[in-house]
Amino acid sequence: MMIIPLIKTFLVLIIGTFAGYIFQKLSDKYHWIQPELKKGISVFLQKLVMYWMVSITYIGSLWIYDIENIRKIISMTFVGAFSTITGGLFAVMVAKYYRYNRIDTGSMFSCGYFANNVTLGGMICFFYFGEEGYALVPIFTFFSRLLYYGLGYPIARMYSDDTNVSRRFLAKIIEVIKDPFFYIGVSAVFIGIILSLSPYKRPDFYAFLNEILIPLSTFILLFSIGFNLKFRHFFKYIKESLWISIIKFIAVPLATLVIVLLLGYQTIRGGLPLKVSIILSAMPVAFNSVITANVYNLNVDMVNICWIFTNFATIMVLPVILAILEKF
Repeated sequence: MMIIPLIKTFLVLIIGTFAGYIFQKLSDKYHWIQPELKKGISVFLQKLVMYWMVSITYIGSLWIYDIENIRKIISMTFVGAFSTITGGLFAVMVAKYYRYNRIDTGSMFSCGYFANNVTLGGMICFFYFGEEGYALVPIFTFFSRLLYYGLGYPIARMYSDDTNVSRRFLAKIIEVIKDPFFYIGVSAVFIGIILSLSPYKRPDFYAFLNEILIPLSTFILLFSIGFNLKFRHFFKYIKESLWISIIKFIAVPLATLVIVLLLGYQTIRGGLPLKVSIILSAMPVAFNSVITANVYNLNVDMVNICWIFTNFATIMVLPVILAILEKF
């Protein structure tokens, strides 16, 4: 049973990323796309996925989820926030231990803080646990947008070489709320919950739609990343990549496991909330890390290599995590 979802995950991850990378090389060689348009195309694809495709799948999965179970695991929203903050904290601790400069410390923070738990994590939960498992993803990641734009980006900016005075806290919160990534994602969760409470039955075609959209959204996002991927200085940042891997795949999941055991998730729905929480807390570096590195003049090469290393390391780590979760 485990091997088929693992193969699906492997294929989407490898084919999606390298399809984008190969297309990038062919485009550069034959001048299919002007260099100034490449970033615009990537941004369009990322918005297509995060604004619409993920929202549609969230609504569909929550629509058929038992609202009584949502009440039992509403604390997952705080578990997700805990795993995000813990990852960033551990990464800064490692950077301080090695006495990294401010720029590299900010880069380590970004890699530890931002996790690919919406698209890649969501797809893995869908492959292994079906729509019931996938419905827990928007609950776990409910505060992600607020934490990313309200806390993660400002902290990354603090480590930047940009010394401009940061804006007031209230102005930042208002900006987060106005950001489409935030309000569209939150709206999708509430719409799904409202439909779950309503007397209306979800249309039968929605199951097939999610079967297509969930892996496709991950594929498109990975393609957009591969379209701008750079492999330069790969071996220069192996130490940092290994430390970020330890944080992502061991430290944060263990800390999360302690929390969910205390919350009794192992006794709910055969331990499904526990399993989803651990998988989502063990996701690799997200593309948001690359964005912050570019925007705030952090160490782009370090972040880029940590992204590549941890995303492909997921293939080796995932079977181990799933084997451990079988014990619960």
